[in-house]
Amino acid sequence: MAEPASPKQSLLDGRVLGSPFYVLRGAMFVWKNRVLWKLAAAPLMISALVLTLGYVLLYYFLSDMVHGVMSDQWYWRIVYYVLAFLVGVLLLVLFFFLFTRVASALAAPFNEVISERTEQIATGVASETPFSFAALIKDSARGIAHAFKILAVYVALLVAALLLWLIPAAGPVLFSAATILISSYMFAYEYLGYPMDRRRYSFREKRRFLRTRLKSALGFGVGNLVVASIPLVNVLLIPAAVAGGTLLFLELEPPLTEKLDEQPSEKTGSQ
Repeated sequence: MAEPASPKQSLLDGRVLGSPFYVLRGAMFVWKNRVLWKLAAAPLMISALVLTLGYVLLYYFLSDMVHGVMSDQWYWRIVYYVLAFLVGVLLLVLFFFLFTRVASALAAPFNEVISERTEQIATGVASETPFSFAALIKDSARGIAHAFKILAVYVALLVAALLLWLIPAAGPVLFSAATILISSYMFAYEYLGYPMDRRRYSFREKRRFLRTRLKSALGFGVGNLVVASIPLVNVLLIPAAVAGGTLLFLELEPPLTEKLDEQPSEKTGSQ
């Protein structure tokens, strides 16, 4: 006979109302723990530089393209304003999502350190391996490469979703819904992934973790999506999302010590 779920597990199963706010909880956690400030400085600077550069480049490139159709004729002015609106929407999409992902990928080594320190503070368990910039530099290439693989998958899924535009009438609505779901899932995969990487989760184990806690994961991803859509505030997203994702993971998954303690009893029970 299966044991009844604990109150904590019952509360967390299917969580969707609380998880979107974990990015805010992560921001408050970073704010209250000053030891995380210096670690958060690097992702903040990378995010600010990438988002600012991306916005400026896209603005000048696309605005020049739109100005190329300007004319004194009234109908060309209508075309101009329509194109200006479409350019604005395109800028927002690229600015809020793609460049946010690029910034997060570049900040991946620092994000790992923020996640590890967040877990240490939250659990009170100190790491046996002291932090060093040498180790940070050594792991930077691996972390950035992995983060850009995630970014490539994200872009590929968005490109595939463009096919939904071919569906008459419902195409734009379906594309918007697919974009929200894809972006939310990728946000969750990335920011819940740092503590999973420390536990040596395989790709299959990561997918299983997210699948069995899909509502919680998507809720967390939606919260990140909303913050990423707010100009200027989205610059603060990365360290807040990393800390929030780590805190949510610790509630959804038992600590390593707890899992190790459970293994002998499970073996004994099976004999």
